[in-house]
Amino acid sequence: MVALSRSGLVAALCCLSAELRPFALGVSSGTGVFEPWLEELWATEGRPGSVGGSGPGGAKPLELRIAKALGSKGYNKVRISVIGQEPQEFTDFNFTYNEQFKYRWTENFLHSALVDLQPGANKFSIGGQQVVVDLPAEDEGIRGVLWSDPCFSSKYINCKYADRFQTFNHSIAMLNAAFADQSMNMFSILGDNFYDQTGELSKTFFDRLSPEVKRRFMLIVSGNHDNWVCGGPNCGTKSDNFAIGQMQYYPSDTVASTLAPQSDSIFLDFSKDPDANGGQYNSFQNVGTNFLVYHKLGNIGFLGFSGAAEFNDTLPHFKEACQYFNESKPATVFLLGHWNKDNDGARPGMSVPEVRTELLKLPECAFLGDRLKYMDGHQHCNFVHDKDATGPFGFMIGAHGMDDDSCEAQAGFLFMDSTKGRVRLHYFETASESRGDRFEEILACVTSHGLAGCTQLADTWLDIPVAVQESTIEWV
Repeated sequence: MVALSRSGLVAALCCLSAELRPFALGVSSGTGVFEPWLEELWATEGRPGSVGGSGPGGAKPLELRIAKALGSKGYNKVRISVIGQEPQEFTDFNFTYNEQFKYRWTENFLHSALVDLQPGANKFSIGGQQVVVDLPAEDEGIRGVLWSDPCFSSKYINCKYADRFQTFNHSIAMLNAAFADQSMNMFSILGDNFYDQTGELSKTFFDRLSPEVKRRFMLIVSGNHDNWVCGGPNCGTKSDNFAIGQMQYYPSDTVASTLAPQSDSIFLDFSKDPDANGGQYNSFQNVGTNFLVYHKLGNIGFLGFSGAAEFNDTLPHFKEACQYFNESKPATVFLLGHWNKDNDGARPGMSVPEVRTELLKLPECAFLGDRLKYMDGHQHCNFVHDKDATGPFGFMIGAHGMDDDSCEAQAGFLFMDSTKGRVRLHYFETASESRGDRFEEILACVTSHGLAGCTQLADTWLDIPVAVQESTIEWV
């Protein structure tokens, strides 16, 4: 438990009634106050969201977000976005969307545009800063890092292993080291993104990621704590985020951009005002298509979604995604979601394992067969989640600071590598009850050799050949 100052104790007592609300299964309530070390950090650098705060190391680089466009728009389409603390005119880059965040985290501004890139290095000047976006050629192997359920603060939800595993400093250091390697392509978080209600924790973390991380492709999934910070709709309040802040802070190019009145320029659907009519805070106050994304990067397909949406509403878009994969022929498709079970706000049939099962029953998707794998979080453990006679196809990567009764204390991440004619998933366990603290050993290796040069320190969860099966489906 964090030691509280007099003012912190008052704040905690003020929050006591909120902390007595029922919380989602498997989590416990937080302290109600930010940790002293965070307050000290913000006192020095400026509180997140304050205009003019310098951040670590002086002037901030661009808060850049790179996202692959929805697959149906073409392989070369990419969404480039910048997050700012004040409106800004970019004379050297044509952002077609320039708006203050809506409904939540409204101290921020989002600038975004869909652009057409060429495979290889694409160089831009944005706000006077040089940005290079490397688009891997279609069907070229790619490399990326994926994890889920990261935490480093216990204000809202108890982050049990924040100190033990040094999740703040260690996560930042590992990402910055990994993405110093020019062969890296993408970074993904599969929900419960820092257990952050206000955006302050997310900003504090991302302020410390290097420009090398931020110029890579990013794919962020929404989880239950991104919607209701307590973990489920039964304890939702007006202060909750409903993933509205996240969908603007981590802008993707989703199905919403294809549905009128949205467009490539006005690409997010804000039709659901969470505070309209007094608010219905015990239900999903967003639109599922804001989180439904499918595309191909290199030789890998990705299909991301929110389990808080209704299956029947999502079904037509799942079929469209399968049609796209049938035409684009990725070597493997990874279904990316958060919930591993129908609980804590997931709608019936919308856990990741269930969605995979249902997709393979559809005539439009059945051709994927064992090429359709999945990754999820929600359970705070890291293990091979599912396998059959063909091998492993489901992967849980939810241990990144949170605890869980169903596994030992552990923290780690997945390194995906589809180069050299193979699709591999290497699990790096940076710390655990049984293995101890391996962070420094892994970091030293990654700093010198990159993740691909350190797989002897990882467990290989998947290693299959790149082989594209021809579909027999005839599309009408």
